[in-house]
Amino acid sequence: MARQLAELMPLLVALVLLTSCSGGTTPPAAQTTAPGTASPEGTASGTTSTTATPSPSAPAPPPTTLKAAAPAPAEDLAANRDSMYCPPGATADCRSYADMAGYFENLIGVVAPLFDERYGAAARPAAFYYVAAGLTGPTPCVQDDGTPEPYTSTDYSYCAADRAIYVGQDALWAVYGGVGLAAPAVAYAHEWGHHVQTVMNVPEPESPEENALLEQQADCIAGAWAQHAAQAGNLNYPADLGDLNAVMAAVAPPGPGDDVIPVAERVAEFQLGYTGGLAACNSFFPETPVYAG
Repeated sequence: MARQLAELMPLLVALVLLTSCSGGTTPPAAQTTAPGTASPEGTASGTTSTTATPSPSAPAPPPTTLKAAAPAPAEDLAANRDSMYCPPGATADCRSYADMAGYFENLIGVVAPLFDERYGAAARPAAFYYVAAGLTGPTPCVQDDGTPEPYTSTDYSYCAADRAIYVGQDALWAVYGGVGLAAPAVAYAHEWGHHVQTVMNVPEPESPEENALLEQQADCIAGAWAQHAAQAGNLNYPADLGDLNAVMAAVAPPGPGDDVIPVAERVAEFQLGYTGGLAACNSFFPETPVYAG
C-alpha cells in the first residue's frame, strides 16, 4: 500500500524551525554555485565590464514523466560521501533542493547492499521512482474508495501492486534538510522493508493492529540495514543517526485511520533490528519469516 508523507509536513516544518535548518517543504532558490564554493564577485558599481553578461536561460519545462533511478555505483558513493548524511542546520557540502534527483541515486546505492546480499539483486523492487515537484499521476495501488493511489512529490512510499518505491522531491528534501543525517536512508530502508514483506509473502493486514505490526517490522528491517551499513563502513553509528526519536517520527507517518505507534516503540523496533539483524524481525509474523538466515 502506498503511504504518503503529506501528513508529516507540519512536523518537519517544526523541526526545521527548531533546528534552524535550511531545509523544509518550501523549496529554496536554486543554488548557482556548488555547495561549499564561493560565488563570483560582481562588477563594481560605476565601472564597465568587458565580459558579456549571459542572457538568463529559459525556465526548465515541468516534468512530464516519472524518473526511474538506479543505485549509484560505489565510486560515485565514495565521491559524494560528505553530502550523504547532512547534519541539521548545515549547508556546506550538503545537497540542494534542485539536486535531490542526484542525491536519490546515492540514497538507493547506500541502502541496496544489505538487501542485495541477503535476497539477491534480482529481488530488488521493480522500480525506484523519483517524483519531481509538480508531477502526479496514478499508481496501480488502490485507495479505500476504489480510486488509484496517486504519486506526488510528497511521496515516500511503497506500492505492492507494482513492487515499486516512490520518493518525491519535496518529501526527500523535507527529510534531508529537516531531520538530516541518515534519516532519508532509514526512511528508504523502511520502504524497502515493505518490499521484503511482499517478496516473502507476509500477509496483507486485515486490521489496524496487523497494519501496526507491519509498520513495526519495517522499522526493524530499517534497523537491520543500519547494522549492515555500520559494519560495511557506510554509516557511523550512532553519530550519523542523530536524534533517533526525530528520525523515527519522520519515517512512514500513520495515515487516516491507522493506529499511531508511539515513537518510543518504533525506536525500540529499530534497535531490535540493529542488534539482531534481519532474523530478529521474524518475530512479528513468525509463520512467514522475512529472513531464514
